[in-house]
Order: sequence, then C-alpha cells, then structure tokens
Amino acid sequence: MRRSVLAAAALLGAASSAPRLGAQAPQKVSKSVPAAGGAAESGAFVVRLGTDTTAVERWTRTPVAGGGARLEGDVVNRAPIARTTHYVVDLDASGRPTRAELVTRRPDGTPVPNQSRRSVFTFRGDSAFAEAELPDSVARLRAAAPAGTFPNVTNSYALWDAALRAVRAAGSDSGAIRFWGGGPQVQALPVKVRNAQETIVTYFGDPVAMHFDPQGRLVHVDGSKSTNKQEVQRVEGVDVAATARSFGARPAAGQPSPRDTARATVGAAQLLVDYGRPSVRGRTVWGGTLVPFDAIWRTGANASTTLVTSADLVIGGQPVPAGKYSLYTWPTAQGYQLVINKQTGQWGTEYDQKQDLVRVPLTATPLSSPAEQFTIAIEPSGAAGGTLALRWADKQLGVPFTVR
Repeated sequence: MRRSVLAAAALLGAASSAPRLGAQAPQKVSKSVPAAGGAAESGAFVVRLGTDTTAVERWTRTPVAGGGARLEGDVVNRAPIARTTHYVVDLDASGRPTRAELVTRRPDGTPVPNQSRRSVFTFRGDSAFAEAELPDSVARLRAAAPAGTFPNVTNSYALWDAALRAVRAAGSDSGAIRFWGGGPQVQALPVKVRNAQETIVTYFGDPVAMHFDPQGRLVHVDGSKSTNKQEVQRVEGVDVAATARSFGARPAAGQPSPRDTARATVGAAQLLVDYGRPSVRGRTVWGGTLVPFDAIWRTGANASTTLVTSADLVIGGQPVPAGKYSLYTWPTAQGYQLVINKQTGQWGTEYDQKQDLVRVPLTATPLSSPAEQFTIAIEPSGAAGGTLALRWADKQLGVPFTVR
C-alpha cells in the first residue's frame, strides 16, 4: 500500500504519512485550544534533522465570514530536490478543510520533475477529490475521506497544528488526524492527548511528541523516537525566498538516508547486503538518539537491511544456510549483537523476534577517522572467509564469516 500511496502523493507534491486506522473512542480531557476561526495568526516552523535544516514553513491563518478560516503558507523542502509549495486551505467553522490549492515549483520557478504544477483538493461529505495539472493532461483522483481530512503537504506543520486542534477541541484524549495526498486511501495517524501541553501522534508505529503553549498553539515537535528523527521548532518568522535560493544553490540532497548495496564474491558465495545509509548530522549515535541501547536497531534506515547469500555460511560461529535474511542489531552498554532474521521485505521497524535465525556477537573497535554516513562492508579474507563490518560515527562493529 505504501508504494502506491507514495507514487500518487509524489504526483501531487505531497508525501504519505502512516497506515490507515479505524476510529477511536473519545474520552474527555481538559485543555486549551484556539477556536476554529479565532483571531488572525501567523508564524513559522523550522524543520531539522540533527544539525541540518531540511525545511522551513511560513504561514498565516485568517478568520473569514461564517466562523471559518483561511490557512495560507509556503513550505520550502530541501530533499530529495529543493522545492517550494504554496498552499491555501479553506476551513469551515469546525476547522475542517473544504478546499485546498497547492502550487509546487523549484526555487527558480520551473516545474518540479514528475510532480503536478498545481493541485486542487475538495472535501465533500465523506469523499475527497483532487485535480492535478500535469504538463499535458489533468489527473483526477478520488478517495473515501472522513470529514476533517486534510491535504498532505510535506513538512507543513501548520496543517498538523490545524488537524490537531480539531481533535483537541473535541474534548477527547484520543482520536486520529487524517491526511490525503492523492493515494487510494486516506492516511490516519492515531493521537493521544496527554495534557494541555503535550499530544502524542503515532507515526509508522513510533511516538512523535507535539508540544503546545498555554494558548494551545503548536510550538515544538520531538520526533527523536520516530523513524524520521525530525525536530520542529516554531519561530516568529523565516525568510522563505532566501531559504529557497540557498537550498536551490546546493547539490540535490536526495533522500536523507539513501539506499546502497555491499557486494562481494567470497569462495563459492555471492554475497549482497542492501541497506539504508543514515548520517550522523551532529547527533549521538551509539547509545544516543540514533541507536539507543537495549532496543532493536534496523542496522540502517527505512526498509529492513537485507543479506542475500548464494551459499551456506558460518557467521560468528553460527550456521546460516543459503538464502535471504534481514539484519538487525541489538546494542547495549556492554556490547553488540548481530541479529539474523528470517523475515524479509518488511519495513525496518517491523521486527519479529520469533523469526530470528541466530544472534552473534559483534566486535567493537574505534575508527581512526569518524564515518559521517553509515556504511556496511563485506571484506574478503583468505580463500573462503572474511568480515562483515558496520561503520558509523566513531565505531566499527565486525563479525567474521566463512563459506561452507
């Protein structure tokens, strides 16, 4: 499902968020939330991945006749290529979208490859509709969408704020916020309201903490425990045009954790490791934000890391038959283990311990030169053996193997 949603979302200049969920029973809580229309507001958000700024947003929210509001803003994203999305979203008196218009372009004003130049969303009853203007045609899309579904704009936290206001204003301590980016299904994110200052949104199974000020405005997002690791801070304002020029002047950022492979022929075995490559970006890796101790790690980023061997191996003294496996890492303050798991094809955080084939110890050694980007290497040694090495930050984790 994710692949089809992402394809349609890319067409509209958006990104998908999380798996669809059912409705959740409300429970009453006490909190302060701005009214759906309310007074005029403006603000900005800065999105960071470690020490890198990856997006900025500037927005205004203006009351309109009938108690609704118009939310208008600009989001500048750096990855995978620099682009600016201007959005206008009309909200009814309950804070629910009725219409939205998105225009996405490169910093120099040219169209973004493989994305629509302009998209118009309408929300009526329990349906959502979109028209995406392509260079030579118009794509028309439709999905079942409960009232309160928002258009999905990558890294627009003003839209997250608007969606969360509706949940919090309902007086419940649980529910869901919903986004649609043009795919076959609306994406729903479960919400747990802890108190007036904090709400937890579940993103791909992980918690994202949303923090609010006494006026009920979103001011900080802590995604350190989620799959994307983003931190978002509300600020008074940002220079959107200058940021767009800065992002556009740099080489294309690509995906934050690009996919790569390590390949080798060792004896009679053809070996392949397919994995995502996150970067340090000024953060603590081992025992820190990126690889916390006493928690399973996907040994990379995004989809699960995969080992394929054409011949039987012995890894760390344990037999591993020819085949395809997922690689996880179990880190502790006392040491590290490589987990070879029989399940394959899953997202990296979807770990089933019952599918473990073996766990073997990894030997940790310091690196003479820090590795900014996570790297896996297969290093042959002798006629039918070698080392599988994981390098990141200041450390290498290695395990010997032989071909049977």
